Amino acid sequence: MNCKILLVDDEPYVEDMMKQKFRSAIREGKITFEYVSSGFDAIDKLKADDTFDLVLTDINMPGMTGLTLLEKIKEHTFFVKTIVISAYSDLENIRTAMNRGAFDFITKPVDLADLEKTIYKTIEEIKLLKEGHKAAKELDQALIDKAKAQQEALDNLLEKEKIILEQNERLENLVVERTAQLQQQKSLVEEKNKEILDSIHYASHLQQAILPQPDILKNHFKDHFILYRPKDIVSGDFYWMEKIDNTVVVAVADCTGHGVAGALMSMLGVSLLNQIVYEQGATSPAKILDKLHEAVSKSLQQSQNNSNQGMDIAICCFNFDTKQVIYAGANRPLVFVASKELKIIAPDKTPIGGSQFERTNGFTNHVLPFTDFEIAYLFTDGYADQFGGEHSKKIMTKKLKEILLEIKNHEMPAQKKFLNDFFTTWMNDNEQVDDVLIAGLKI
Repeated sequence: MNCKILLVDDEPYVEDMMKQKFRSAIREGKITFEYVSSGFDAIDKLKADDTFDLVLTDINMPGMTGLTLLEKIKEHTFFVKTIVISAYSDLENIRTAMNRGAFDFITKPVDLADLEKTIYKTIEEIKLLKEGHKAAKELDQALIDKAKAQQEALDNLLEKEKIILEQNERLENLVVERTAQLQQQKSLVEEKNKEILDSIHYASHLQQAILPQPDILKNHFKDHFILYRPKDIVSGDFYWMEKIDNTVVVAVADCTGHGVAGALMSMLGVSLLNQIVYEQGATSPAKILDKLHEAVSKSLQQSQNNSNQGMDIAICCFNFDTKQVIYAGANRPLVFVASKELKIIAPDKTPIGGSQFERTNGFTNHVLPFTDFEIAYLFTDGYADQFGGEHSKKIMTKKLKEILLEIKNHEMPAQKKFLNDFFTTWMNDNEQVDDVLIAGLKI
């Protein structure tokens, strides 16, 4: 993709510096720069041209500061990312810039290598957001088209029924005509259903692409398994991992809803975790949850619309320098094997996001040495909530813990197979009620 960048700075040399640094990318058509010297010119430019992907802005400019420009961009809901480049890099300016929607903050004098890395990282984020936006837009259009087709089919059917009652002498011909029309309408509905399913399958590929690949987990843990069974084609459950120096952060999350709605929330969760851990360098699980709660509420504007979307999530930080496991949870516990016993650390009883929850205290960290750990289990509530068995009851968390205790000495692939087979047998002819996700990690 070609990334169109608007550079806002009252110092003209900045334009020359950018064009010199990115001359290869400009020549290859990967990046296009346009330059303005004030925030007012920037707003005019964005109003006149909605194809800009990224805005690079200074803070200290005459007339309109970069921080005010960030507010104006939010007011007009321009579909752009912003990066602040400024010598005014005190904490207050950085915090204000991020709160007003800045994707990142780079200090002057500019480290060009860091700037290049940040811009290309932002371009990848923009690409992912555009693909998600396009998929969602296509899905919405497909649903609208399907509804129209169904309404048209119903209208045609009623009209033909009326004609049949009024003109019995033409009954035979009308039946033939009606049958042909119904077949055509059936084909149209089937075609629209296929388009919708194709869009959802494409969304599933995008979702699978952002999940950690098996080799990544294998590189950092003695052994592991991931049992992942979406209720629908796409899932509201997701797992995530990031390595910072010699520390591995693992998260297992259950987003509000399932299917398309849950999947969109999971994409937001992954994006925010990447920002919090990878870009901001946070590795304390409790701090990550605090930042995630704030970011979800802000992203969904929950203070204005009173929405309750969010997620339950457990995060474990495995520090291979200090040989410690640090855990914090929002409605999801940590279950682990130690000295042949199954132990549990309860989470904080509050979710991430949701306007009905007002947090007065931060989330809680629980620290344990590696010596207290053999296997850590992180899971969502889908497995325990499944109906089935002899009396069509839920499995329940108590039964899940009994199973984990029973299979704790098995190899990890065998544990996954046992859990999956038990779930399938228990479910029998019942419909799967929720997304299922269980992660087992052997240190």
